[in-house]
Amino acid sequence: MADNTQRTHRSKAFAARRFKIFFQFSMIGLAFVMVFAVFYRCTVQKNLLDPENVEIIQFDTPADDAPVVVFETTEGTYKAVLYPDIVPDYCEYFTKLVNDGYYNDTYIFAVEKDIYFIGGSKTEDGTTNDDTETTNYEQELSPKLWPFKGALAAFGDEKGIFAKKTLAGSRLMFINSVEFTDEFKEELDNAGGNKDLVEAFKEHGGIPNFSQQYTIFGQVIDGMDVYEKICSAEVSDEKSKRPMNDMKFEKVYMTTYGEIKENTDSSSEEN
Repeated sequence: MADNTQRTHRSKAFAARRFKIFFQFSMIGLAFVMVFAVFYRCTVQKNLLDPENVEIIQFDTPADDAPVVVFETTEGTYKAVLYPDIVPDYCEYFTKLVNDGYYNDTYIFAVEKDIYFIGGSKTEDGTTNDDTETTNYEQELSPKLWPFKGALAAFGDEKGIFAKKTLAGSRLMFINSVEFTDEFKEELDNAGGNKDLVEAFKEHGGIPNFSQQYTIFGQVIDGMDVYEKICSAEVSDEKSKRPMNDMKFEKVYMTTYGEIKENTDSSSEEN
């Protein structure tokens, strides 16, 4: 019994260290957001993406049968459309977790103020426990999905030693936006690559440096005020990024865009 207890403590300690190291690498990556031009050219070449084939679809009106995930949180509700035709493996995995109730009563455990937040953890600090789903998938990258404001990204373990990449796990990163100053916009304009993509980032916001670094699988379509409220939450300390007050996903479930429209139309008629 004592040996089992010691192993459990060692496992949790290792998980905590792994998360802190990973989070530090994420902060380092974010600190270099101003060198987007270099990163963009490298990622396009590395992932064999033709910059002329970039397609902006995340702000299109979804089809009625498009799957939508609803996040009922302690701060309010927001909804996001998923892209199973583009990200089939991860969307299937995520949808199953949602339908199994995995994300109900899970924590939003880290906030990079006004830039992004991370949630879907069984623990308050984002570490693993016996109830944590620890499966990791390879990245599913597409020239159609980008880290715009409101994008959902899979957040998993890191793979590799020198050329690290982030796998797709059960934790979720919700992307808000870096500040698009006039200087930054000018750098984007001079970066080369796809002009439509640059203009989309300038118009909608997001984190350009995360381009082709994470599995993007969804886009918020409703409740952006709640989304931004979560992302602006105060944190207890700058090291852990843990929210000052507990924030949770109280209930997460699937619906479709058509069902959302019907409910919205019915509410309007009643009023």
